[in-house]
Amino acid sequence: MTLGAAATVCGVVIGSMAVAQVFSSVYFSAWSNRSYMRPLVFSSIILLVGNTLYALAYDLNSISVLLIGRLFCGLGSARAVNRRYISDCVPLKLRMQASAGFVSAGALGMACGPALASLLQTNFKIYKLTFNEDTLPGWIMALAWLIYLLWLSISFKEPSRVTTENIVPRESNSGKIVNISVENGPTQPLLSNSKAKQKDGDGDTDCDDAEEDPVEIQKPVNSIVSAYRLLTPSVKV
Repeated sequence: MTLGAAATVCGVVIGSMAVAQVFSSVYFSAWSNRSYMRPLVFSSIILLVGNTLYALAYDLNSISVLLIGRLFCGLGSARAVNRRYISDCVPLKLRMQASAGFVSAGALGMACGPALASLLQTNFKIYKLTFNEDTLPGWIMALAWLIYLLWLSISFKEPSRVTTENIVPRESNSGKIVNISVENGPTQPLLSNSKAKQKDGDGDTDCDDAEEDPVEIQKPVNSIVSAYRLLTPSVKV
């Protein structure tokens, strides 16, 4: 409204961020299969640029810059990476607590945002940049993402993604024994240690009887039932 646009444009500007998040969730999810650090750094840079463009749109008197800034903020949304990080790297006993804290922090930010906006009722200029209730949210968030980017590059440690392969002998249709390599996946998830693994192992002793025999797993599949059991292994609860 301040830039002289119609009221309907406000809905487009607000909704553009949500639309961009649909695309960001896809490529961030795929990217997090290989790394956590790089997507988070990329997200911080995009959000820094997006909020800066949002703040500059007032002085540039440009709806296009405002819309591009909002699109950048949506494209830099790394919620998919954060949820994947919690799912992969947080121990099972702490996973629910971490997920609840992540969701609560987001809800708290959305609830406190309008209240904090009342503290930004000011109007002054530094050189050619205007700082008022319309531009200060963008400048403050740009500064926050800059601080976060610096903190991320200093303190964040990329979880180890070392994988191992087991050679499993299988009998082919011709009767020959064929060795098949099976990838076990990451062996060193973040925040996990030997004590936590030992505690988890002690708590799962009651379910040992329900586990499948490794010898049975290595047998060749000769029926539909065996194939179904191989594709749907039992899960401990």
